[in-house]
Amino acid sequence: MKTKLITLLPPHPLQAEIENDPHRFRVLACGRRWGKTVMAMREAFQIMLRRYSASGKKQRGWVVSPTFPLVKEDWLIAEEVLKDAIINKKQTEMKMVFDIGFLEFKSAEREDEGLRGAGLDFAVIDEASRVSRKSWEQGIRPALADKLGLGIFISTPKGRNWFYEMYIKGQSGAKDIKSWQHPTYSNPFFPKEEWEVIKVTTPEMILRQEYMADFLEDEATVFKNLSRCLKGDLEVSQAKEFYTIGIDLGKTEDFTVVTVMKNSTKQLVDIYRENRLDWTVQKDLIKGIISRYPKHLAVIDSTGLGDPIADDLRRFGINIKDYKFTNKSKEALVEQLVIAIEQGLIGIPQVAQTQFLIDEIRSFNYEILPSGRVRYSAPEGLHDDGVVSLALAVMGLAPILYEQPKAQQGEKKWGTADDWDALYKSIDREQRNNPFLDRTQAVNRIKARQWNRFLGRQYANR
Repeated sequence: MKTKLITLLPPHPLQAEIENDPHRFRVLACGRRWGKTVMAMREAFQIMLRRYSASGKKQRGWVVSPTFPLVKEDWLIAEEVLKDAIINKKQTEMKMVFDIGFLEFKSAEREDEGLRGAGLDFAVIDEASRVSRKSWEQGIRPALADKLGLGIFISTPKGRNWFYEMYIKGQSGAKDIKSWQHPTYSNPFFPKEEWEVIKVTTPEMILRQEYMADFLEDEATVFKNLSRCLKGDLEVSQAKEFYTIGIDLGKTEDFTVVTVMKNSTKQLVDIYRENRLDWTVQKDLIKGIISRYPKHLAVIDSTGLGDPIADDLRRFGINIKDYKFTNKSKEALVEQLVIAIEQGLIGIPQVAQTQFLIDEIRSFNYEILPSGRVRYSAPEGLHDDGVVSLALAVMGLAPILYEQPKAQQGEKKWGTADDWDALYKSIDREQRNNPFLDRTQAVNRIKARQWNRFLGRQYANR
């Protein structure tokens, strides 16, 4: 074989420790953006090289991911990391060929059915916490047996499943397995300023699991510390008060939910829930509810058919702000509500009328998509209309959410939807200039600049 110069990206010190470890099975639980996939692709090639040098036989390895979209992501990373070593690529077969062996990329979506019939020298299991136990025990593990193949398990945690069990074994001092746990910020290339933003703006549950690499007992529960918010009572409208109203429109089997929050106390004071109503009846219902709150801002889900309904309500004289749903915008909306509940910033009465909402909050869950984004939803067969309605109301309260309740001093001007549009355009500009910010972070940055300008004026007037 001709000598070929191959250059690999150098590991950072924590990666080097794992790559140099001799254990047969190496288990890495680490936070997002730590560099685990890059490390695993580099080590896959190094395993091939070591075993080929020892045996003179070409090596066969797998990279297994929980879904096909993540398989494609792993393929792209391997292409970049191993570009100097690859001599042929067969993307239709998801196979990379090297002088010393080949690497196949597999999805575990069909569990062990797509992971049989091979004898492997090594396997990399990416996002192992999201790969089923059956895929490992009945598919990958037997394929490693006859060749005493090596295994690299990399993942952010997701509860206490078989990946957690492997991690615990790796901490026991066993001769064939070792494990490590590293948070995101231990990656020396992760921006320190970004970590400071993430610490103060990310919901505790997501921070612990996705960034700190903690194995949570109840990984799917989104809203923590709900008990802090179960307080207060429903109230009738008060003439001098200002209200923010969240409207989630029901479609087919879903419910239309209208949630009313009193601005001065951030307290839920009224809630309505109906389903199987045609659009004309829904509009009349919403108009009747909001007419009881003359000083208001209503935030409505205007996605799809919600758009003309929002326009009709605007013609009725309702001070309305549209909110269009995408995965990204729903993620920002829900995470703002997560923070509000965790920090006890809002009040929800624990009464019969709100029980459906409390149940929805307790059962609401999430999943991490292959793209890395979070998708929030109700469990299959349940509803999240109340959660969305409350989140829309809290989004409308965002500019004043952290203000402490205080006694009213005379009349207070409440902005029109045009005023709010100006605010949200400034938030959008902030997010375009700083793509890593979510909506709450953007609001906080705008507030910080306003505060700094105020302090500058105070200093200048001394």
